[in-house]
Amino acid sequence: MARMTRKAVAPASDQRAATGKRDRTRRLVLRAAVACIAEKGVAGATAAEIARRCELSWGVIQYHFGDRSGLFLALLESSAESLARAFSDLESTHPRLPDRVRALVEGSWALLTSDGYRVLVEVELQLGRDTAHEADVKKYARRARNRFLETWRKALPECPPDRVDEAAQLGMAALRGLVLERAVEGPRVSKKKQREIVLRSVLDILDLSDA
Repeated sequence: MARMTRKAVAPASDQRAATGKRDRTRRLVLRAAVACIAEKGVAGATAAEIARRCELSWGVIQYHFGDRSGLFLALLESSAESLARAFSDLESTHPRLPDRVRALVEGSWALLTSDGYRVLVEVELQLGRDTAHEADVKKYARRARNRFLETWRKALPECPPDRVDEAAQLGMAALRGLVLERAVEGPRVSKKKQREIVLRSVLDILDLSDA
């Protein structure tokens, strides 16, 4: 009777090491892609240029992301997790509720005015024009919106969820409008007064105007 042979299984430590290496490589490539798009735009962020910046062959990048569009989609996906991390410890760092709301508004402004956000908008617009990726881009947009609302709810557990959603949506819409104005007027324009108006509106929705 033939003896059955066991399939060799890599030790858990080896598997963890491989996973860690894979995650580091993916982060390296994503950072290189963001920097490349920020400097050269989506059209200028060629496969060869991204590979050159992270000192990897395009074959290695393809192994992790597939084609160039797959890399850009991964860039969109990673942004939702970055948003959550940016506001992960607000309760401990801002115990007073009004201070936490201000931190949410100012943190959202910082994200919206960053090079990373501008890159995401460019990628989203570029991929959204391609019918092959239109559904993926819409899926990302829904996920990002839901993640944003979840982040605000988690940061403001004392407030009714429906009020938090209303405040978050108004705040984000108003801040995006200010970002567009700032893009026209120049990056040195702080929009501080307008941001204070947004903050007061958000506080009013949450019944925190007098807090």
